[in-house]
Amino acid sequence: MQLNQALEIFMHGEIGIPSAENRSSRQQLAGLDILHSDDVWNQQRQIADEAIVQSHAPAEVLALLADYQPSVDHRITLVDRPTSEHAAYHAAGYRHSASEVLLARSLNNLPAPDPRYAVAQATTIADMEWLNTHDPAKRAWLTVTRLLEPRLRHSFIRLDAEVVARVRVCQVDPAHSYVTNLYTAPNYRRRGIAQALMIAVLQQAAALGECWSVLIASEAGLPLYQKLGYQPLATLTVFEPAEASE
Repeated sequence: MQLNQALEIFMHGEIGIPSAENRSSRQQLAGLDILHSDDVWNQQRQIADEAIVQSHAPAEVLALLADYQPSVDHRITLVDRPTSEHAAYHAAGYRHSASEVLLARSLNNLPAPDPRYAVAQATTIADMEWLNTHDPAKRAWLTVTRLLEPRLRHSFIRLDAEVVARVRVCQVDPAHSYVTNLYTAPNYRRRGIAQALMIAVLQQAAALGECWSVLIASEAGLPLYQKLGYQPLATLTVFEPAEASE
């Protein structure tokens, strides 16, 4: 998969499926992609902006954002941009908040399922309520709208009467999906649980006729995804307003 195609899938996946609940959108300012998130998380509406920077110099990005007037909660994500540009963002009042990697995997030659862990999928209101109550990250990450959206799939592993890992998959189009919201409870890490969950959702995606899976990995999560056969396509360097950390 080429970088530009993976970026398109990432941006569609980040915006999510439009609904009365999810009013997120994407627009371009002089070729600069802006992802405007306007959605419900943890039972509260949250608004944020993200500028995806591929070819614009810092001065251009900062001028365009000044005209756009992003929300207080916003970020600038640099896609394979030189580190020499970082000083300009620091000088403008931003801090480096994260380093991430854009990855993609063909859904051919998938690993075999892990028989140690049973993977379930949320399909009912009862599933949703139980998952939100027992979420390992203490987030009400499922809503009725998301539950009933056929292009969203919500999978989890349950052990000891608790959710120990969960993940969401967004089908961007019939051939491509975007993986997000993967989380494993701290006390259950390093047991192969996240790997088992990911193998299951990849197997399901392939069974549905999808051809490629795309996701964003943190530095900590990168080894897992590379072990699963994901290939890195770009490094993403994220900047946020410095005052947001104060």
